[in-house]
Amino acid sequence: MNRLTKKILAISSGIALTIFPQLSLAETEEAASNAGGSAAGDAAAKSAIGGVSAGTIAAVVAIAAAAAAISDSGSGGGAITPTPTPTPTPTPTPTPTPTPVTEVYVTTVVVDVPGVAATTTEGPTATRVTGATSTRATGATATRTTGATATRTTGGTATRATGATATRTTGAPTSTRLTGATATRVTGATATRTTGATATASVNGTIVVVDDPNTYETYNVEEVYSVEEVYDVYEDYAVEETYDVVETFDVVEEYEVEETYDVTEEYKTTVTVPAVAASTATATATATRVQQ
Repeated sequence: MNRLTKKILAISSGIALTIFPQLSLAETEEAASNAGGSAAGDAAAKSAIGGVSAGTIAAVVAIAAAAAAISDSGSGGGAITPTPTPTPTPTPTPTPTPTPVTEVYVTTVVVDVPGVAATTTEGPTATRVTGATSTRATGATATRTTGATATRTTGGTATRATGATATRTTGAPTSTRLTGATATRVTGATATRTTGATATASVNGTIVVVDDPNTYETYNVEEVYSVEEVYDVYEDYAVEETYDVVETFDVVEEYEVEETYDVTEEYKTTVTVPAVAASTATATATATRVQQ
């Protein structure tokens, strides 16, 4: 019975020595793959102390327990000498898990873009010309000729010939002219002349009539002259009149300035959004992963 127990303990210790290091290494690798990067290093560090895993420690404890049980069974007496348990092969120190390297890579994502039906929405209000024109007052005034003319006094006077003639004294000294008749007048001088009387004288016993030399008379000398008259000098002149100076001017009126403008109207605009067919689109993005 004791031999059977020893064999069972020996087999159990061998199995423990074989399995526990592998379990320890598997746990370490699983912790490293799940955590990734620096987290894997932390898990490996917690699962091993001084390079010896928890499984190795458990195997050593099991061997010690088995050895104690064997020694206890041998000390109770018995003719059978127990087969010495072979020295277990030391578990090799597991290779430290390399620190994973994180790499950045570009991944392409294909996105389905759904189609959109065309829509029409009401837009903002706007203005546009109607094609008609209208006029409106600008608020300013201006002047323009009416096409008619009128006359007005300038405030000055002038003279002009009337086309008729008249006579007037010139105001100059009087003048004389022949009347066409003659008259006599004494000159203021005297002269002598025979009176035309005769006398008789005896000439050789003959009585003759001779001019009486002693019959002379003194008389005033007279002259015949053309009769003249004294008259006022007259002149013929054109009759003139004084009149107000009149000018002819264009009649000007003042009017309100008007402008012609395009009539505008306000209307609602519509915005038509064209339909968009369904399609696919690709997008690229960057991500990180543990380098294999």
